Amino acid sequence: MSAAGPAVPAGPGEAPPRGFVPRAGQAEILAGVLAGIELGTWDRRIVEWMAGWDASTVLTVASWIARARAAGPGR
Repeated sequence: MSAAGPAVPAGPGEAPPRGFVPRAGQAEILAGVLAGIELGTWDRRIVEWMAGWDASTVLTVASWIARARAAGPGR
């Protein structure tokens, strides 16, 4: 966990990520892992909605996105 709050897990989760991330921080985390991906109005609305979920869920979803992008196409 960093001084700014819990980090996005870099590998498979064996337990829920712990800690608190405020809604704005969760929106920033999701925006960061989605950077470079064209988002429409509905996409952005869903990102904002997801930012209101519990931090452990948002961090897990962000981890999936980051790891899928790192794995590259077709993985």
